[in-house]
Formats: sequence, C-alpha cells, structure tokens
Amino acid sequence: MTDLFKMHQQSLSSGNIKILLDIFSSITSHAHQLNSETVLQLKLQRACAILEISDPPMVHFENESYQNYLNFLHGLLVNNISFSEEMNIEPQLVSVCEKILQIYLECSGLRSAQQKPVDKKSELHWILPLSSVKKEELAARTPLIVLALRLLCGLESDSFRRHVSRLFPLFVDLVRSEHSSGEVQRVLSYMFQSCIGPIVMKL
Repeated sequence: MTDLFKMHQQSLSSGNIKILLDIFSSITSHAHQLNSETVLQLKLQRACAILEISDPPMVHFENESYQNYLNFLHGLLVNNISFSEEMNIEPQLVSVCEKILQIYLECSGLRSAQQKPVDKKSELHWILPLSSVKKEELAARTPLIVLALRLLCGLESDSFRRHVSRLFPLFVDLVRSEHSSGEVQRVLSYMFQSCIGPIVMKL
C-alpha cells in the first residue's frame, strides 16, 4: 500500500489519503486487538502444537502494522506539507506514538501515570522482574518504540512543546521501566537533553 502511494501520490486527493489513513488505522487496531486476546492466543497455541507448527508471529504483525502506519504519517508530515496541514497529520502521528508507548509500558508491567487512579492512601509496591516471556516480547517491541521516540524527537521544537505535557508521564514511566536494549535509554537520554531540557530552561 505504501508503494502504491509513492507511485501515485501526485494524483491522489485528500479524500484518497484519508481512506489510506483509515486503512492503516484499522489494520493497527485489528493487530493490537488480536494480540490482546488471551483466549484466542491460547487456542492458536494449542492448534499450532497439534499441527506441530510454530506459533504465529502476532507481535511481529502488530509491530509491522504500526511501523507502516508511522512511516506513512511521517512521510506525509515531511513531504506533503499541504496535505499535512489540511488533515492534521502531526496530531495523528503523535497519537500513534503515544499508543505505542502505552503498549510498551503495559508489556513492561508499568502503566502511565495518566492511567493510574489518584489515591493519596495508595501504597508503594515493588516492581517485580519480568518473566522470560515478557522479556522476549519487550525485546520484540523495542525497535518500534525506538522509532516512535525518534519521530517525536524529530518534531519541530514548537510542535514538541505542544504535545509534551500529555506525553511526559509516559516518558517518566519509560525511565522507570525495564528494557531489553540500551537503545531505548539512549533515545530517552537524547530526548530529555535536547527536547525537554530546553523547555525546562525557558520556564
């Protein structure tokens, strides 16, 4: 679908592009829903065991769908300024990145502070180490979250400032999270130094 867009982008209208965006959105939502269905996954595992075949790459399918969606949005944002402004591509890109961060945090055993209920009497609990299965899933999700963080870092300073208040709790939880690769910490470090730091210094 991305290749078709590149071949015919000069002749596509905003209506055509909206249809493509809806398709990308539907695919990612479907992929995430499939990967969230525990009962379905157990049935698939049993079926694969009976047939003596490997389990379907559910996480890979979800990652690939989100990656294609991000790349499409980023391409519109960078290369199609008129479409980007007309269709509010930047907020859509940020929303998809936000969703990817939330999925990663759920996998790591942390929820964003945005999602946590406010309870003054809540007790502090230890963060338990991840199981081997979760560590494997986290490793599989690492390239996608690195891509999302890099795209957020690549926003213009004014654009980043507009969205940082809603994303900051996610960044904080990412700092607290367990990671399978140092690449996540490196991108986060760059973000705090180059994107968030200048905002704080101007306060």
